[in-house]
Amino acid sequence: MTELYQKMLYQGLRPRTIVEYLREPFLYPAGNVRITLDHHLRTGIRCVDFLNPECPLVSTGDPSVILEVKWDEFLPTLVQDLVQIPNRGVTAFSKYAACRLYG
Repeated sequence: MTELYQKMLYQGLRPRTIVEYLREPFLYPAGNVRITLDHHLRTGIRCVDFLNPECPLVSTGDPSVILEVKWDEFLPTLVQDLVQIPNRGVTAFSKYAACRLYG
């Protein structure tokens, strides 16, 4: 937190938006696989004070659940098979870009 504070103080860095969401994490030790389900994506309206619990947040309007799969060594076949969801595509998605919707 000290590094962030110093950059804000001396380099004039300021938050541009708030990105808040609920995350359900899952770990699979083989291959060091991390799977997360992110949902209820919210952002601030005219408020970027991310330490202020009174800052109003609104939904980005996207009810999707974002599935992320990350691994270090290899992706086990078991996990590959589990994350293949019928009728769902693979795409890039930026939570930050979605939250910049209001500025």
